[in-house]
Amino acid sequence: MKFFLRATILFILLALLFTLVFTFPAWGNATLYRGSQPLGDVATTKGPTSGLWVSIEEAGALLGFTSSRSGEELLLMRGDTRLRVVLDAVAAWRDVYLVPLYAAPFEKSGKFWLDSSSAVALFQKAAGTGEQSRLRFDRADRSMNIVPEAQSTALSSSSQASASPAEILVSDPTPAGPSQAMKAATTQEKFEIFRPDSNTSTRPSRSSQNRGEIQRLRWSTTRERIRAVIDASDDADPEVRMKDGSIHAAFASIVKNPEGLPPPYENVRVELKNLASGVELVFSSNSVRVEKMILDAPRRIVFDFFFKTQAEIRATAIQPQTQPKQEQQASQAPVLSGPVSKPAKKGRKIVVVDPGHGGKDPGAVANGIREKDTNLAIGLALEKALKAKGLDVVMTRRTDVYLKLQERTDIANKENADVFVSVHANALPSAKKASGFEIYLMALPTDKDALNLAKIENREYIEEKTGNSKVEDQRTELLLRILGDMQQNNKISESTGLAEALFAAGRQSGIPMKRVAQAPFFVLRGAGMPAVLLETGFVTNATEAKLLAHSGYQQRIAEAMAVGIEKYLK
Repeated sequence: MKFFLRATILFILLALLFTLVFTFPAWGNATLYRGSQPLGDVATTKGPTSGLWVSIEEAGALLGFTSSRSGEELLLMRGDTRLRVVLDAVAAWRDVYLVPLYAAPFEKSGKFWLDSSSAVALFQKAAGTGEQSRLRFDRADRSMNIVPEAQSTALSSSSQASASPAEILVSDPTPAGPSQAMKAATTQEKFEIFRPDSNTSTRPSRSSQNRGEIQRLRWSTTRERIRAVIDASDDADPEVRMKDGSIHAAFASIVKNPEGLPPPYENVRVELKNLASGVELVFSSNSVRVEKMILDAPRRIVFDFFFKTQAEIRATAIQPQTQPKQEQQASQAPVLSGPVSKPAKKGRKIVVVDPGHGGKDPGAVANGIREKDTNLAIGLALEKALKAKGLDVVMTRRTDVYLKLQERTDIANKENADVFVSVHANALPSAKKASGFEIYLMALPTDKDALNLAKIENREYIEEKTGNSKVEDQRTELLLRILGDMQQNNKISESTGLAEALFAAGRQSGIPMKRVAQAPFFVLRGAGMPAVLLETGFVTNATEAKLLAHSGYQQRIAEAMAVGIEKYLK
């Protein structure tokens, strides 16, 4: 009996210990700074990845935001600024614009948690611009910090470093033991900031064993940022340092003739050097700062070059690509120059109009309406209205024929179109009532209704590939993860501009415009230009179905959308 009692007490104590360790999230506090001014402390926790994870609600409160919860979403409001964070999403929303996140937020003990780098990216615009407004988090308990050697070297030289200790983003809020200190000295941090007036060249060179292979480079620009993404082998851990205003990234090897060299922007030049222990990419630019982050599955080394204004960023003029001669010395390898982007188009603008569904695929059917028929009628009316405005129009279909989703954007890409507009009609289960005109762009879903609509529209693609519509959810959710990388593609912001122009034109014409929203549509995925999907109304709404079947209303929609497209292309 005594043994049983002791065992019971021991079990209770172990259960309490487990609860204390795994339920209570706070690992202490971090101070949020704006410039040199401390705003206050926020709770921190250990997250799914290394680094400092902070409470979004508490950080927002220090910046004057009020927060409210709605299921898996957190809404933060301050005046006219609206921030929306969704659990497990790799992007958040600032008003109608996407904000890429370094990691997805999660919920624990009733709070939303976000890595500190993403929290800074989310709130920075609301905090202001300039060094005096730059946000940063600093651990209140300095003994728990692990400062990377490259950063501590920069901090030790006040004549070289412009960053203060509070600007350094720590790697892991756990007590630093000898093994952890050794790891910090030999492993690159997931996130680092480099400034052109600081050097980290005294960092000792490491073995090339774990530097990995460069597979290709990808480039994009958004506002005042140029992003370079190095796709690398899964084991890649390059040595990255700032020297004489240039970023040096050392790898073990590089594939033959990699994509993405030379870069398509004048503002960033790349020199490929052969080293005794591998290869090195040297990025030279006139940027004000460079941010590096490492992403996994697959491994990517991302460099963001920030400039003072968007106007500074310039595409490179077409030049023949030059390859380094094999006999040249490694230290004298030439700078690779010339673009990979297409030249600017001249002449009339081209609009590709895509009436959704067709042939064996009727689309939504309700109230005597087949979606494919309405889509085609509106599409043909839109073609006529656009041609009347002097625009060239290419139709993906002019008759009741079936086209695969990939074929539709292939037509737009082949024509080098300026915009791609896919025309659809909406539907909901009979238990739900909805009406109105919606415009969608290819991005993370605005909400669950948008995601469900994308799953319905994507079913055709899934059945083509697998013959089984049951896997549509998995494929669409996989596309969500792919969209994490798509945030570097300025098509999203351009498509947003097109969607807003169409929405405004529809409203001015008296069309019941419902919203501009976002969802992962396969039909928009392959478009190499600004692309939107129009949901012109709900065929499941009896009143709206009658309107959609009326030629006068179809013409009204077409003329309004033509006005919006023309305005966007001017």
